[in-house]
Amino acid sequence: MWKHILKLRAILVRLLEMVVIIAMAFLVLDVLWGVFTRFLLRSPSRWTEEVATILLVWVSLLGAAVAFGRREHLGMDYLVKQLSLDGQQLTELAVQLIVICFSAAALVWGGFELVSRTLASGQLTPALGLKMGYVYLAVPVSGAFIVLFSMEQIGEIFSGRSADHVDSESREVN
Repeated sequence: MWKHILKLRAILVRLLEMVVIIAMAFLVLDVLWGVFTRFLLRSPSRWTEEVATILLVWVSLLGAAVAFGRREHLGMDYLVKQLSLDGQQLTELAVQLIVICFSAAALVWGGFELVSRTLASGQLTPALGLKMGYVYLAVPVSGAFIVLFSMEQIGEIFSGRSADHVDSESREVN
């Protein structure tokens, strides 16, 4: 059962990584095109700055979810490792519960409210005419992934599996 969960987790993280890589590639191409049209053609594209902003929002938020899922986020490892094993587990559990509360409330629920209200208002981006709600959709999507990864990490805490052990297993699954 645990192997299946690890496979699903690895697939999910890999899918998120691919989306971020593709969005980042488009962001680079968009910025290069903007520079080319502005400085070489002397006729800047109207839409390149707006596309870059939208892609930066998506890359940043989904990239944060990827980093969290891969356990590459900022942490206070040194201080936590000074605690007893029980203290480490309790601290990890408390951190994961705080992450779930924040992500669920601010990112998922708050982001969903933001998307809903923005779509209902009909607000559009100036150059592309894209509904702003679609731009803001990155907030609840990344929040949902963070909640999912945090719940998985809580399961690891209760099963007695360390993050290092799970990371090595997930590398073996790939």
